Amino acid sequence: MHIEDYESYENISFENVDLEDQTLLEVNFYRCTFEASSLQYAEFIDCEFQECRFVGCNMSVAVFSNSKVIDTEFRDSKLLGINWGNLGPVIVARYSNCLMDRCAFSSQNLLKVKFNSCSLREASFSDCKLARVKFDDCDFAGCQFHQADLSSADFTSSRNYFMNAETNKLKKTKFSLPEAVSLLANLDIELKE
Repeated sequence: MHIEDYESYENISFENVDLEDQTLLEVNFYRCTFEASSLQYAEFIDCEFQECRFVGCNMSVAVFSNSKVIDTEFRDSKLLGINWGNLGPVIVARYSNCLMDRCAFSSQNLLKVKFNSCSLREASFSDCKLARVKFDDCDFAGCQFHQADLSSADFTSSRNYFMNAETNKLKKTKFSLPEAVSLLANLDIELKE
């Protein structure tokens, strides 16, 4: 099936679709499923994904310009290097077992986002609202948090995180040992065993 610009699709299952390097303009997807599809380097301009599912897709370095992602699930997918900051200020999504390394989230309200078993290595969260977000079994190696509201966020089952308490809001944020020791790294202290 070929996806056309300026169209709307509802309740359609797209399997093995190749949108690699393509640009879609003002396309709306409602309750659609993408399975085992390649959307790598695709550009979505003024598009909307509502109640959609992406399963086993490669969306690496896809570009979302002024697009919306609402009640959408990404599962078992490659989402490497995506600048999610190009979306509107709110993303409502669930990410499960996704590779999200080197992704950027900036100036967004992510209060209704769920991350489960995701790799967020070298990702960045800048000026984001992440209050009460649960990061379940996520890997944050090299990830940066800056000016992020992490109030009551839950990192207890995640690993390799580091965040500066002076540049982020950490009120009632949940951590577990031994990972929580990394939070002391930005303090001018010496720890002895």
